Amino acid sequence: MSWFGIWVRGLAMGAADAVPGVSGGTVAFLTGIYERWLAVLTAITPELWTVFRSDGVRGLWLRLDGGFLFPLVVGILMSLITLAHWIKNWLDFFPDRVWGFFLGLVFAMGIAMLSDLRTSMRSKDWVWLVVGILIALALGLQTPQSASPALWVWPLAGAMALSAMLLPGISGSFLLLLAGLYPALISAVSTLDIKILGLFIGGGAVGILAMAHVLKALLAKYYIEAFSCLTGVVFGALVRVWPWQGRGDDGS
Repeated sequence: MSWFGIWVRGLAMGAADAVPGVSGGTVAFLTGIYERWLAVLTAITPELWTVFRSDGVRGLWLRLDGGFLFPLVVGILMSLITLAHWIKNWLDFFPDRVWGFFLGLVFAMGIAMLSDLRTSMRSKDWVWLVVGILIALALGLQTPQSASPALWVWPLAGAMALSAMLLPGISGSFLLLLAGLYPALISAVSTLDIKILGLFIGGGAVGILAMAHVLKALLAKYYIEAFSCLTGVVFGALVRVWPWQGRGDDGS
């Protein structure tokens, strides 16, 4: 696979994760790079220091599949930064239309996930779906305390959002939307707020690496249960993206 092809896939993943209702993990899965992406992330361990001491930068490049990782990450970042500026402007000038668009995306994502799962779901899996709906409603009906979240919130938000990049069907921006943090982060990216972005990325790095090591075992053993619950979360989150609710700048 060429660097250009990998870069284009990164652009698509970044675009998917910039808008609620679309998943970068799904794009990776559909374009045939999901397992390679997961393998790179699970290769990031303390053992890399030993590799660096014995083989230098070249050893790290090979261990981390640098020819794949570098163009992919560049594409993701370019797409996220570009789209964040556009989305901020659209939210400022056409809020109801943008939130209506997000509503459609989230609903379509839920239908697609349910269609994939329906033939495999057992009675207890439908219970997990209802649990997911209730979790999302409990979070979505909460009113954020402030349009400017406390700084300690951002590492947690980063861990939550970036780890979601590994989950086909769930996007990080969707989870931020559910938590009422999406507009604030879009504004921070658009204005390059280094403090907020640094905290977000730091927490995100920890989150995505932890998720990569946990994900294989979790989905291998509880795939249907996990995705049934996630599907419920998607449907329950429709209350958060409903456009005509007197939404303020904080997305609440």
